[in-house]
Amino acid sequence: MTARPPPRVWLGRLGAMSLLLAVAGALWWQIARDGGLAVPVTELALVVPDGLAYDEVHLLAWRDAAAEAGFALKLVSASALLREAEASRSMALIIPDTVHREMNDALVAEIGDRVRDGAKLMLVHDAGIATIGGQYHPLQSRLSALAGVRYGLYGELRADMLHQQVALVDAGAVSPLGLPPGKLVRGRSNNPLTSAGPAPAANEPLAVVSYHYGQLRYPVFATEGRFNGERLMHAEDGGLLAGLHAVGKGQVLFVNLPLTYLKLRTDGFFLQAFLRYFAQDLVQLPQLAPMPAARGALIMNWHIDSGRAVPAMQRLAELGAFEQGPYSVHLTVGPDVDHAGDGAGMDLANNPLMKSWVKRFVERGDEVGSHGGWIHNAFGRLVGSQAVGESTAMLARNSAVLSQVSGRPVREYSAPTGNHPAWVTQWLRTQGVNGYYFTGDIGMAPTRSYQDGQRGPADMWAFPVLSYGSYASFEESHANKVPEDSLLAWLDDVADFCANHRTVRLVYFHPPGIALFPKAFAQWMRHTAEQLRSGRLRWMTMTQFTDFANRRLLVNWDVKSDPQRPGHLRLEADHANSLDQISWLLPALRFGLPQVLIGQAEVLRDGPYWRITAGPANRLVVGFESLHTPAAAGPNPSTRVL
Repeated sequence: MTARPPPRVWLGRLGAMSLLLAVAGALWWQIARDGGLAVPVTELALVVPDGLAYDEVHLLAWRDAAAEAGFALKLVSASALLREAEASRSMALIIPDTVHREMNDALVAEIGDRVRDGAKLMLVHDAGIATIGGQYHPLQSRLSALAGVRYGLYGELRADMLHQQVALVDAGAVSPLGLPPGKLVRGRSNNPLTSAGPAPAANEPLAVVSYHYGQLRYPVFATEGRFNGERLMHAEDGGLLAGLHAVGKGQVLFVNLPLTYLKLRTDGFFLQAFLRYFAQDLVQLPQLAPMPAARGALIMNWHIDSGRAVPAMQRLAELGAFEQGPYSVHLTVGPDVDHAGDGAGMDLANNPLMKSWVKRFVERGDEVGSHGGWIHNAFGRLVGSQAVGESTAMLARNSAVLSQVSGRPVREYSAPTGNHPAWVTQWLRTQGVNGYYFTGDIGMAPTRSYQDGQRGPADMWAFPVLSYGSYASFEESHANKVPEDSLLAWLDDVADFCANHRTVRLVYFHPPGIALFPKAFAQWMRHTAEQLRSGRLRWMTMTQFTDFANRRLLVNWDVKSDPQRPGHLRLEADHANSLDQISWLLPALRFGLPQVLIGQAEVLRDGPYWRITAGPANRLVVGFESLHTPAAAGPNPSTRVL
């Protein structure tokens, strides 16, 4: 869904005299308060309880999500929101679950008033479910009218007001929520939704799935009543899981999923999805694009873990794999695969053929990383007090041989059998590793993952593997009799998804598995080559992404009213080193053609957005008009200022 942009308010061009500006500003707020016009939204605010520390882990999860998605997020305490009732109407509000369960009646009333006056609100799960004293309302949540359904039915259901339900996505919400190929299965089957089949019917249930776990069940509130709005997700019993509707002059996005709780338990997909949908599609805020030049990418992660992979490398070359790249190539290099010592390992230190392949990878620009420890199948079997000590020794040994053969430090890592305990992340960071393959947070772009309720180092990125439903490798797909045409459709869909959504996803393979689906892999290589030629897609390594992502996190930027031109805004950004390839996306229905005022940038119309891509300078100022009404359709203008 594309939300209707807020009406433009033209106050005319005023003189530079401060008195006239003050009068105009006062008039603006008076008209908005009286209901004549909507105040343009320029800020995204997370409403939090008083006294909660800025770096408290639940708030850090939201701040991380906003930074990764590219939206400026401010934290506003409950008391500050009440004090600034008239002075902060330009904020779109998010009330998070878990940390804001308790609210007083004054805050509940203030939030309702703001929405009815025109504010946009994202209301999440158990936010405001209880009073400051922890008591539930005897009938329903006091925020039920804002949600659009009755929920929090403690008086009727007691503890059963919360129950586990399979999460189903409505067909019309697949694209707006940015659900990647393979994240949904059709009906009660285990067949992922791909372009190989017909488009889903409006009432067809599309179940959320994850690697290994199949269809996912979430703790949600039972809901009652008809939802008069656009339903996005629902439960298997028909209850509302997410929906958007109008309340007075405002809009409410109600999300009946515990987003904060899930993020802290390696499932941050829906927090990121709903945050982006709310900020970009509904509020229509400028976005700091997550990718260089706002262009999509794919990460191909090879897991080469035994001697059997060596002859498979030549087959990969025959299928065109090495005509593209660069890739992230991870190896387990010891002489054994099994902990008992079966002798079937790679034995890289004494394997001239595999040494030549490692040299080839380096020359191509691939990133050579470490796949687990010295012995592939031993890592996940170690338990108790020996786990950390022996596993660390194997990890270090594996990396040492790889560095010696490749001539480069190891900067990437993938866990064997997906076994990646939280301590490994901390240890890897001390070794100079910034990115690791991950079987949590399935469906997401690279993220700072939370394990055991805590985040790892701020510059350490998890790369969730993208799965085809419950399967992530060719071997698993073959064992479960996935048709080759279906797998090809999924691979092509993944490439198209990354290009269309200007995002990145990781897929992984074992070289011997390619022999199981050679036609699909070869045709996928031809499809990705076409996308590369079009300029809409690129290959990246984990290291290339982490280097860019960590540089991007250091960008200071903001959007402010232009004091010299009423009705206009200024995007101001700076970086200690360089803004090169840093991009912003501005919804073109809401903002006029941007003009570079200071610095170097390219400005282009890119579909529904203005795309601003900075050049090699450390400061940028761009001005643009805030539109009253959607711009007329016409040719896509472009301007290049370098």
